[in-house]
Parts: sequence; C-alpha cells; structure tokens
Amino acid sequence: MKRYLTGIDWIIHALDYSSRKKTGIGNTSQVVLELDGFLSEEVLNERLKIIACEFPIIFGYPSRAINLCPYWKNSHKQGELRLKLHRLSSGSDFNDLMRIFSEELNKPFSNQREHLLFNLIYQGKRSFLGMIFDHRLMEARGAEAFLGLLGGGRGLSLGGSLYEPSHLNNWLDKFRAGREVNRVFLNLTEGRPRALEPVPDGVGSEFKIINFNQERSSNITQDALSQAGYLMFMPYILSKSIMILHQIFEERKILPQDYLIPVSIDTRPNDLVRKEILFNHLSFFLFRITVQEADSFQLILSSVKEQMYNQIKVRLPQAIKEASFLMRIAPLPLINSILKIMSKGNTASFSFAFVGEGAYVSNSFMQIPVKNIFHLPRVPLPPGLGIFFNQYQGNLNAVFSYAHGLLSEDEIARVSLGINSLA
Repeated sequence: MKRYLTGIDWIIHALDYSSRKKTGIGNTSQVVLELDGFLSEEVLNERLKIIACEFPIIFGYPSRAINLCPYWKNSHKQGELRLKLHRLSSGSDFNDLMRIFSEELNKPFSNQREHLLFNLIYQGKRSFLGMIFDHRLMEARGAEAFLGLLGGGRGLSLGGSLYEPSHLNNWLDKFRAGREVNRVFLNLTEGRPRALEPVPDGVGSEFKIINFNQERSSNITQDALSQAGYLMFMPYILSKSIMILHQIFEERKILPQDYLIPVSIDTRPNDLVRKEILFNHLSFFLFRITVQEADSFQLILSSVKEQMYNQIKVRLPQAIKEASFLMRIAPLPLINSILKIMSKGNTASFSFAFVGEGAYVSNSFMQIPVKNIFHLPRVPLPPGLGIFFNQYQGNLNAVFSYAHGLLSEDEIARVSLGINSLA
C-alpha cells in the first residue's frame, strides 16, 4: 500500500515550493531539547543509525501514482541522519547558542531526500539538541513525538504514518466543502491586509526566545481564563500578539487596512499524535481584525472569539481539510497560483501558532533530564513575521520569528519586551 498525500499535505508541499523560490530553502523548522547534562555524541549517532535503518520512509520523496494522486515514495537507498557537533564555552550566553541554531536553520538540506538534520551543542555541562525538520515530512507536534521515538520512548511508532488511502471518493462532499471555504475566503480577504514592507528574497530568519517559568506561565494561564474564558487560551495570546505588533505597524504609518492572520491548528490528543508522527494533520483558522479593533485588547479578543466561534460553527477547519483534496491533481506551481487567487493575491499580516502542550511527554531524553523544549520556525516570505507559542511541562515558551532586515533593532526589542510583559 502507498502513503498517499492528503490535500493538507499537498498544500504544505506548495508552501515548500514557494519558500524554495523565494529563499532557496524549503518550509523548514527546528525543535530544540535543552538537556541538563552531557548527551553522548557516540550514543546519539548509534541511535540515529538505528532509526535511519528501521524507517526508510523518512528519506522518501513525492511522486505521482498512475491514478495521478501524489504519494510519498520510499527511498530504496539507505539514508543517513546527519549530526553536527558544536561546542561553546561555559562563559557563552544564550545569544551564542541561538546564533548557531539560526545559522544552521537558514541553510538548505544537502539533497532532495534529506528531511531531517540534527545539531548537538555542548555549552558547559549542558547539551542542546536541535532537530531541523522538513514540514512536508512532519509538523511541529509530530517533530516532538519523533524526538520521543529517537530517545527510546515507549508506545511510539511510525506505523500509523506509513499508509494513507487515496481518498478518491465522496466527491460531492469535497465540492460542498470547497464552496464553503471559498465563501469564507471571499469575506475575509476583501481588500489588501496590513503588512510590513517586504524584504528581498533570499534572506534568513532570526529569532528571539522568551521562556516563562512555572509561576509566570501560571499567571498567564490564569489571566487568560479570567479575561477570555475556559479553553480560550489561544484567542487570548493571539489577541495579545496582535496588540503588540499593532504598535509597530502604527509607528510605521502603514495604511489602515485590516489585519489578516492565519492560525494553524491541530486538535488531536497527544496519544493520537504519537501514533501518527509523520506528515500533516492540521487545518486553519483565519482571522481579520480592523485597525479600530486593534486599539483595544478587549475589542480584539471579542472579535477573535466571535470569528473562531463562527468558523467552528460552519466547520471551516474540517471544510479546508476536505476541500484541499480537490487540489492534489494540480502541480505545485499551479497550486501556488491557486492559493494566491483564492486569497486575491493577499498575504498575511503575520503568522501565528500555538502548539500547546506538546507531544514530547517524557521528562528525560536518553536518561538525561529535559529542562525545556522550544521551537524555531522559519517564517514564510511574505509576511516574514510571526509569533509562536508552545508549552512543556506547564512552562510556556514564546518565539518571535522575523526575516532579517524586516525590523529595526529597537522594534525587535520592543516586540520582545511586549511578549515578555505578558506575565
């Protein structure tokens, strides 16, 4: 049986194609384990060899079956999971660490069948393990689960990721979903959204990390509960992010169009993620906020909650998943054009995601305590700007990702300060 690509998979492939055209690098990201101890390079390399041998699917590539559906073709050659070693002095700081991770993430993979690359950094008595991953192969929560597999976690396998049917059925449902998605897109993409001036193609992404300890994370959670309500953490931190970036847009005196923010979502429980580690299982919300609303946190929050409620009511995330199957017949350049037509050529104001409590559930990696897990996503161009949150063991992490040259040092510092001031 083949592992056919879903419609969402094919959209991610189109985003990867667009990223390669603009930056020379695909749609990649990096997840980092902060370890409280020394991780042996030799032991890790041995484990990487075992994983590479057991799961050739991670070295596959897209192809088309005789029914014209795209599928993930297993590589017949033995692949290699590369590990790069870096050493920092005990006197180095977090900026030195981030410089290495950023430089490595802003490099392309060595060949078309490489989708994972590992960086091990020694800093004094601590180890940091970064895994750069191709979003065509896995998403953020899947990447965390894969690290669990690499670390020898129990109850983890790639079995649920190896096969997927062609979904060449229920065409009426897919066309109905397509009409619903088109209707929502027409309403939300009226006029060009507010966006920063673009930077030249080919620039890399840079990052600022804000780690909240247990107490500060709890304060943010409680504030979200009191102001936004139960299960409204994502609308709360999205609204805070809009307000923080709104100040930058206002000072740039950008024309007062509305903000347009896509938000990727994955509502699967961690147990299911751990059984379906590879490929993409997400969908999207799409929010539009007026400049007038952006002057008030309460107005932003009220609008985000109402839009999310309405999109859930019409089952927009499910409709996007279903309608996207219709796009698989088209080659990637055409898909890229179709996506631009659907959004009327508009780009987002910025990217946003909340990974939530991740799929890495252990408190150790190869018997070494894990202090933290955070993500470094390369932000698409455009918009070249994004704010992303994740949680590990109750601690919240925020990542401010931006294209080199898009913002001044003062603007970067003020956005970072705004995020840090959440608690």
